[in-house]
Amino acid sequence: MTDWVEVLSDNLAEVSDERAKEIGKLVTEKIVVVLRNQNLTVEDQLSFTKRCGNVAPTAGEKGKHMVIAPGVVRVTGKKNKDGKEGLFGHKETLDWHCNQPSTDTRMPLIWLYGAEGTAGSRTSWLNMLEAYRGLPSDLAEEIKDIEITLGYKVGSYSTSEIFQEHHDTENSFKIVRTNAAGNTGLYFPFLQLFGMKGVDENRFHELMKKLKAHVLQEKYMYHHDWQDGDVVISEQWLSLHKRWAFEDIEKRVLHRIAFDYSNIYN
Repeated sequence: MTDWVEVLSDNLAEVSDERAKEIGKLVTEKIVVVLRNQNLTVEDQLSFTKRCGNVAPTAGEKGKHMVIAPGVVRVTGKKNKDGKEGLFGHKETLDWHCNQPSTDTRMPLIWLYGAEGTAGSRTSWLNMLEAYRGLPSDLAEEIKDIEITLGYKVGSYSTSEIFQEHHDTENSFKIVRTNAAGNTGLYFPFLQLFGMKGVDENRFHELMKKLKAHVLQEKYMYHHDWQDGDVVISEQWLSLHKRWAFEDIEKRVLHRIAFDYSNIYN
């Protein structure tokens, strides 16, 4: 187990309001929090996340087939009664990404619950807090004020066509970011990153190559081998995650909730 991942033994169906907020705060401090052997209803999952903050509204008309309950999306290749898959239902790798990177009002926390058929599948996380701390000093100095522009392109990290392709050149973000807990790290969703303001094309590609090689070191990764009943909560400013290829994706169902920490940091 990677030493920066926090593994807790709480029963999330029974935690107090205060403890729920403590766990939510811990996610912003440790970046990834894992809890196993949970037996949670959809109501339990929403109850926990809403005690931390606001839950993102679920997809509109185009994605309504993915919704289990308002705020809860099924991540699966399993088809519903209308023959439609959930979010990211493809067997191929769902490569490194984070939640809605080009949106400044994006939800900073993601909840994933292993509902069924998860055994044998793996999701990995990159800790961009630790990766930033390990940057060579000259590279850290060069990028400290760089602003990045982001978006989505089919095939960049997913083959899903549920999202609109775009590159938001108007809305930029600092590549070095301090989160709500006061931790400074890299905001570097490299497969969703298409530009750096004020950086010419050649240097852009050079920096992308250097930074990718750095962050993709094994020491910055946590690999989670799923079992039903697992919960993984991750902070979305200073982490990326990746679901490895899985042949039985039509049997694997995760519940996903995007939420914020407005009840924790207020």
